[in-house]
Amino acid sequence: MTFFPVQAAMALSYTLEMTEAEIQQKVSAMMPIEKKMLFGTVKLFDPKIALVKESNEIAVATEIRVNLVGGLSVSGKTKVKGQIRYDAKAGEFFLKDSTLEEFVIEKLPEKYHHAVKVAVEKMMQKVLSKKPVYKLKDDNLKHKLVKAVLQSVTVKDEKLVVVFGL
Repeated sequence: MTFFPVQAAMALSYTLEMTEAEIQQKVSAMMPIEKKMLFGTVKLFDPKIALVKESNEIAVATEIRVNLVGGLSVSGKTKVKGQIRYDAKAGEFFLKDSTLEEFVIEKLPEKYHHAVKVAVEKMMQKVLSKKPVYKLKDDNLKHKLVKAVLQSVTVKDEKLVVVFGL
């Protein structure tokens, strides 16, 4: 009988590995993101995911197109990077504390640069903090059992490695 709790705890230990491709699929489904602003419209599309081993973060790079009032259209690239946040109740993973790492738009008039940059960062933060990049499956018994007991999240061998257990 004394081994039962140990065996149960071992049975509830579970490692979930998410590939860049799996996370890419979820983030791609969130795009495009488009927002109308006073100066025009900002559109983010074609996301590319990268797992950052050194900092256990996820980076999301996107193409950006800005259609300014007056007909000028410019495009470029942007990238945010952030930590993974796990919501145990929902069994969902989100990007938290994302920061703008890259913002390059050629031919964007200087007077719009700051406003567009701030808009892009807020758009990415809002979407990635509210829409999960991964969700545990309700029809998977292991997922159900370990849902509330996250131990660690790391990046290893181009995968996001999530360890659950008691």
